[in-house]
Amino acid sequence: MESLLEREHELAAVNDLLERQGAVLIVQGGAGIGKSALLDAACRRAAGLGREVVRARGSELEAPFAFGVVRQLFERRLAGAAVREREALLTGPAAAAQPLLLGEPDEQSASDTSFAVLHGLYWLVANLADLRPLVITVDDAHWADEASLRWLAYLAARLEGLALALLVACRPSAAARTDPSLETLLAEARVVVRPALLSEGAVGTLVSAALGGDASNELCEGVWAASGGNPLYVVELLRAAAYQNRPLPDLDPAALLAGGRDGVARLVLARVRALGQSALRLGQALAVLGDECELRHAATIAGVGMADAARLAAGLVRIEVLAGDDPPCFLHPIVRDAIEASLSSDEREAAHRSAARLLYADGASPGEVAVHLVGLRPAGDSWVLGRLREAARAAMRSGAPGAAADLLRRALSEPPAYERRVEILRETARAEASTGREIACVHLEEALSASTDPRERAAIALEVAEAYAALFRWVDAFDVIERALVELGDADGALAARLEGELVVCGLHDARRASRVGAVLERLSSRVLTGSPAEALAVARGMAMVLGGRPAQEAAAPLEEALSRADARAENWDTRAALLWSLVAAERFDAVETALEPMLAEVHRSGSARGLVATYSTLGLLKLRVGALPEADAGARIALRVLQEGDFAPGLAFAATVLAEVAVEAGELEEAQALLALLPQDGWPPGVGTVLIPAARGRLRLAQSRWAEALADFQMCAAMFSPEVWGMEMRDVGYLHARAGAAQALLLLGDREQARATAQAELADVRTFGAPRALGIALRVAGLAQGGERGLELLAESVAILGESPALLERAHSLAALGAALRRAGRRASAREPLAEALDLAARCGARPLATRAREDLRATGARPRRPLRTGIEALTTSELRVARLAAAGRTNREIAHELYVTLKTVEGHLSRAYTKLAVEGRPQLAQVLEGEKSRVPTL
Repeated sequence: MESLLEREHELAAVNDLLERQGAVLIVQGGAGIGKSALLDAACRRAAGLGREVVRARGSELEAPFAFGVVRQLFERRLAGAAVREREALLTGPAAAAQPLLLGEPDEQSASDTSFAVLHGLYWLVANLADLRPLVITVDDAHWADEASLRWLAYLAARLEGLALALLVACRPSAAARTDPSLETLLAEARVVVRPALLSEGAVGTLVSAALGGDASNELCEGVWAASGGNPLYVVELLRAAAYQNRPLPDLDPAALLAGGRDGVARLVLARVRALGQSALRLGQALAVLGDECELRHAATIAGVGMADAARLAAGLVRIEVLAGDDPPCFLHPIVRDAIEASLSSDEREAAHRSAARLLYADGASPGEVAVHLVGLRPAGDSWVLGRLREAARAAMRSGAPGAAADLLRRALSEPPAYERRVEILRETARAEASTGREIACVHLEEALSASTDPRERAAIALEVAEAYAALFRWVDAFDVIERALVELGDADGALAARLEGELVVCGLHDARRASRVGAVLERLSSRVLTGSPAEALAVARGMAMVLGGRPAQEAAAPLEEALSRADARAENWDTRAALLWSLVAAERFDAVETALEPMLAEVHRSGSARGLVATYSTLGLLKLRVGALPEADAGARIALRVLQEGDFAPGLAFAATVLAEVAVEAGELEEAQALLALLPQDGWPPGVGTVLIPAARGRLRLAQSRWAEALADFQMCAAMFSPEVWGMEMRDVGYLHARAGAAQALLLLGDREQARATAQAELADVRTFGAPRALGIALRVAGLAQGGERGLELLAESVAILGESPALLERAHSLAALGAALRRAGRRASAREPLAEALDLAARCGARPLATRAREDLRATGARPRRPLRTGIEALTTSELRVARLAAAGRTNREIAHELYVTLKTVEGHLSRAYTKLAVEGRPQLAQVLEGEKSRVPTL
């Protein structure tokens, strides 16, 4: 690899990265230290190795331009690709990146597509790396836009297994703006190299080379002392001597470089001024427009003709201010900064205004126009306001709601005319809500205060409520709607129905407002409703009946009616999620499975983050309830990833509790503990989401033999779920099974009498509810608590009831409990059949602790179970089993990765371990091994 002075360690690290790939290298250092030179050397080395290289550079000017760095990396590459290659690169999830990079927005896409775009860009890179090993370099990342940095951090965490090397250069955080994504990049880096200042010897080598021979020690020491060993400062000093036609020994290095960067700026400006005032004006225009601008635009701003501009640009290249003139590009950001700093604030302002209008007239993208407007002094300019709003809409379509919110906040400061202010406040809040920012509610409340029209205020109130609901602040959502309904009165019946529909759903999510829902439900029930109000009413009715423990068939009726009318594209994903979860609680598993298929297709097409969370968290819960643990883990894990990438922390409970319960059933107790640690440990208000936390924690503590703590958790559930807290009929029969958990804990603590009473109370309520899975669980726990012959009867009834349900894991639990009870009663021969079936089902569901208990009990009857735990299907983790099943079904590794939102390396790892544990060598044998379990696996 080429030689750079005193950069042997850094070049070796670069070379190692290019050989290994699948990793990140960060070059961190101050301005002028040689970061760009190292990246240039890396690119030349990569090209020599036959790698494809894509490059980008952050700039202060373009920092507001959403995905500006990403566009630099891939726009030209895609635009220049042949049609077939482009289609191949944008296949699968990568299609979500197409509107961003090819300027083909999908007007049907959702407003919250940021996760889909991040994921799509990752797969675009994976597809590129499949064609040819890829090297991505990003210089001056400390100036990169937020959306691009977020994607780079997302990519960096998923590089393993890709033929890709990522090199990023940035300044130390103390010397530049800090960004959480940049900090994540630093944490993900395999190596961080920090080039040191050059030694006196290295500076002497540069000076001697410039003089064409030996330089005096005194001169070399003077240059070194003045430059501080900064390579750029040394080079600028040498250029000053060359362009001033003065011998270097005659110069005073300390005087020329006084002030460090200020000294460099003086040297640069002196060279430019030597070319004349027109050269300076052109350089200033180029500095305003930024690298790779159109020279004709710079000529217009500078007030020179095109022929003169070409001549002057060539002169700027000759004096090493520009690195090139086609397109124009400054030699270094410090050089550009020096030229721009020569403008007065008024001149700079006028130049940026001119640039924005020129670019707009030339058809530039809204984002490219807006970068020249965000730094202007607010002046109430309607044209500026319009361009900022256009850029914000473009940023939203490209999956960068954070950038859109920044642009709209700048628009608000312009300021807009009063009649436009409410509109822009609403647009700002929508963008902020898509990022999980609570400030969204503040802006909507401001819009609500600014509006005087009752209908407009009601419509804004609905948006405020939806923003609060997106943050799971159900009480605030309820209160806003309640006030809006009072104000609206009879002015707009259709709008009032929408508000009331949202009101009842919000009220049922949080116990602090649930008592007010009944009257609204009664009022709505007398009306003929359509659309979203009808769906919300049906959901609220069914949800209230499920929470109240009414018969499952009765509770499911309005829910199934709502589902039959529901379009795959939900108007409100919070309402849709409540519908689906209520149907799962009512054990309408087939209906939910059928409904999810088009909904999943829709959210994949639209890229809606809220839709992904609603559908995949429901899929996780559904599969957990029927005992398909690998599928449950896969679905809920996708929801969790989307929530974490989108900073929607309040919604984690719905996904994390499902994952924790899957981990408990699979025997992965440390994983369950880690998942529950993501959630608040106490102090939460009672609600349908928060009550899941102590329930899941109680089941984990049962598995950990922490029985007293488990009992306390289940008692907390019961207290949070009580009618006294909710102010309405509440009965936990198909949602939490907290009383069943409490009875198990009591039994293990030796309090059989209290366990029996608790279990019998649950059983009585669940018999009214009537759903087979819930009834099977209640019968099993009651049988265990009862003991004796009556206990055996209850356990046998549980097994029989669960035979009517697809909930095979619960059937396995009941079979194991029945077999163990028969063995303890001395009926070893009778115990073998239920224990053998329990072992078989538990192994196929992925429930390893249950399989272990069933095997031990089966051995105690004198039987010989066929398979040890360390090999075979039951030895697979939930993730390994899920991947193995997809592979056996004919999916390629890439298709599996697409479906599960994981990397190819993750799929390969799971599949390799599955092959080892199952003692197979490939997919054909894998399919044969798994074939025998298909008929009994709970796949619905």
